[in-house]
Amino acid sequence: MAMLIKVIKFYARFTLSFTAIGYWWRSLFWSRLNPDFAGRVWLVTGASGGLGKAIVEQAAAAGATVIAVARSRSKLDGLIAACGPKAQIVPMVADLALQSETEDLIGRLAADGRKIDVLVNNVGMLANEFALTSEGRESSFATNILNHYLLTERLIEKDMLKNDGVVINMSSGGMYNAPLLVERMNVTDPKRYAGVFAYAVHKRGQAELTKYWHAKYGGRGMKFYVMHPGWADTAGVERSLPRFYKILNLVLRNGRQGTETAIWLAATKPACEPGAFWFDRAVRTSHAYPATQVTKNTPEELAAYLSKELGMA
Repeated sequence: MAMLIKVIKFYARFTLSFTAIGYWWRSLFWSRLNPDFAGRVWLVTGASGGLGKAIVEQAAAAGATVIAVARSRSKLDGLIAACGPKAQIVPMVADLALQSETEDLIGRLAADGRKIDVLVNNVGMLANEFALTSEGRESSFATNILNHYLLTERLIEKDMLKNDGVVINMSSGGMYNAPLLVERMNVTDPKRYAGVFAYAVHKRGQAELTKYWHAKYGGRGMKFYVMHPGWADTAGVERSLPRFYKILNLVLRNGRQGTETAIWLAATKPACEPGAFWFDRAVRTSHAYPATQVTKNTPEELAAYLSKELGMA
């Protein structure tokens, strides 16, 4: 009964805001956005479907050259075809669940010689079933946060992200269900694994890493943002949360509604505090429940943990 009450309160609190209903209402009061990204280079991970595809389409339509990263070459080819012959899209195949393929991607980016104006750490997954990668890490941990950290740190270290560049971390309202828990980042015991909670822990971690990067690199002029897209209609949501999808699919956001804030952030580069959590063009609370503010960890400890895991420490 207690769990049922919690679920009812959760939906009552967030449904109007996080679905397309909230987007429609808030967008009535926004100024028109006509971004011009001509001459700018974007790097978007998880680019072949869902939110990543929507970001690629919008950035390319506004004149950007977009390096689109995904596991499937055929899906990237489909993305290129959908964007049309005028779109400047550079496809790069990589499985960002694997450190080895992320390192290889970084090497190819360095050889390409382009400097990145906008990095969107979008790739992510909610895995209901426990699985290890071939490198021995829990798959959603490696995908959702570990290799985001590796990619971002290496691009900055190698001077491949411009000093006035923008990093946008695509988190989720799911992070509201977890505090920062470094020890739960990489759960390799299937008996201790819970997919929804692991996803929440990783998404909270993205928000904390944004604070870390802001403190470490913000003085160079780089901008670091973390946002959530609301509840969007994607194949990943339908696959991972079938009951949720069945109940709410008629009011879920489409890809463009879920990613409009990412385009707006890249176009306007608003000033913000290090802990700002963006949603629908505004800073929102990063803690919906008081309990998630209680943690024994810091953003610096999270970064140190990830560095050690990657052999970077």
